[in-house]
Amino acid sequence: MAQALVDGSAHEALGLSVTWASPDYLDEQQCLASMERVFDVCASCRRCLSLCSTFPALFDLIDESDDSELRSVPKSRYLNLADQCHLCDQCHVGHCPYSAPHPQQINFPATMLRAKAVKFAKGSVSYTNAFERHHPFSHLAGIPVVTALANTIVDSSAVRKLMERMTGVDAQAWLPKLAKRTFLAQASSLIMANPSQAAVVADHGQVPRQVAIFAGCYVNLYEPEIGRDLIQVLQHNDIECVIANLEGCCGQAKLTMGDISGFATVARANIPSLLALAESGYAIVSPSPSCARIFTHKLPALFPADTDIQRVKDAFWAPTEYLVALHGEGALRIDFVNTLGKVNYHEPFLGGAHLGIARHTETLLGLVPDTKVNVVKGSPGFGSHWGNQREDYPVAIKLGQRVFRQMAEPADYLTTDCQLTGRQIAWGIEILDLVQTSDKKPELAHPLTLLRMAYGL
Repeated sequence: MAQALVDGSAHEALGLSVTWASPDYLDEQQCLASMERVFDVCASCRRCLSLCSTFPALFDLIDESDDSELRSVPKSRYLNLADQCHLCDQCHVGHCPYSAPHPQQINFPATMLRAKAVKFAKGSVSYTNAFERHHPFSHLAGIPVVTALANTIVDSSAVRKLMERMTGVDAQAWLPKLAKRTFLAQASSLIMANPSQAAVVADHGQVPRQVAIFAGCYVNLYEPEIGRDLIQVLQHNDIECVIANLEGCCGQAKLTMGDISGFATVARANIPSLLALAESGYAIVSPSPSCARIFTHKLPALFPADTDIQRVKDAFWAPTEYLVALHGEGALRIDFVNTLGKVNYHEPFLGGAHLGIARHTETLLGLVPDTKVNVVKGSPGFGSHWGNQREDYPVAIKLGQRVFRQMAEPADYLTTDCQLTGRQIAWGIEILDLVQTSDKKPELAHPLTLLRMAYGL
């Protein structure tokens, strides 16, 4: 290992792996030494300036110091920079010229995660930062009368200001509506529920013809229509569907706040039921990219030697990845009856969770006759729970403006694989009033919804 990787910085250079459980992972001084090494390289490069708010905050600290050098920045200010990072991995995967195999082996997200873990261990993470849900009343989803009341209440500006004080979610930020019936409650009437002992299923070619749907919290609680659209598209293509049990949240919020042990416990609770499906030959498909990313990258990185977790990882597919793979084997029906016109598609960045997911979605929508897909690239730095927080919301809107403007260009639909990001884009377009009155306002629709519409289902 290079000489630069001393004083604990190997934790950062190697990423998570098994190092998170080692005795010195939470040693603050070693963490600060690792951060200093990484920040010194970033300060001389600055390639990631526009990706998210973490880098401008870091460079401002340096530029505003006594001699505009990192050495003049008090190390006591390092850890708070981790609050700006939501671990999207964009700065690391395919972007950083100093990542491995470069001798410096820079891994900025791993550095930020370690800083988050140190802060969490010190008790420095506030309730605001630990806010784990999109909505303060998410536990009420699926109760029709109560849900309607809760959705009405949160539309009140007075209530939103109270919620801001209680939860830290900015009163101006977009909030989802609770579903009157959860996806899991609806799915049983559409397809059979996941049996406790799944039968071994046959394989056809390289792509299983049986799918287990892992909905994730967002689709289950807020937009079950996306899950229903996935079922309809799969059934139209003669694919058997079952529903994977949601033993609990995937744990993304716990990871983002630095509670690595808590994240591992929550995420691993889902493994036994997912493993049973994987070993029975099911492809596990999730309409939630962030949930899929947990089981394909984050959890396997924590437990590289756990064969059960690795087996589940290998069984996961993105929906459009799966459908394009079917098309490659000549098994996807292309009997589309409706055109989609022009579609503005925001290319998500999932930190390598599904490399090529944008290519798959673009390819799939491009199969629909008379449909033009306009791909919009841009930083995801405005999205996720981070973008809704009181102290970060104004910055998130600023970071997203370029994407908002491009997605607001005349089109029939705007779409992206992460529906939460899509909602935040549509919200940004609305509050910035980016659509001219003479132009048609593009309608937000998930790629699976667009496919269902194209099939005429």
